[in-house]
Amino acid sequence: MSNGQPKQNDKPKMLLAIEHLDAANSHMESAMNILSSIIMDWSKAADFIVSYRNSLVKTVEETGGDVKQSIESQFREFIPRKFKGDGNEEQAGNPTPVR
Repeated sequence: MSNGQPKQNDKPKMLLAIEHLDAANSHMESAMNILSSIIMDWSKAADFIVSYRNSLVKTVEETGGDVKQSIESQFREFIPRKFKGDGNEEQAGNPTPVR
């Protein structure tokens, strides 16, 4: 080039190789940071699954193996009272089926 700047090809090939290796190293470090973040997220997910499993095991142990009874009682606690059309209140946990 005539404006005083050296062309890309004017650099020694060894210097070009070093620059490319530096860029490759920079890209690999960026990729490793992203992968590290993904691995941490997977680790948190695995911890949640183990915690959930342990919670289920505890439920089974506390109910003496009668898991159905435990689940039904938990549903009854969370289901709100429903009212009949005539204003009479139904029993909590025993709503009339809607047909």
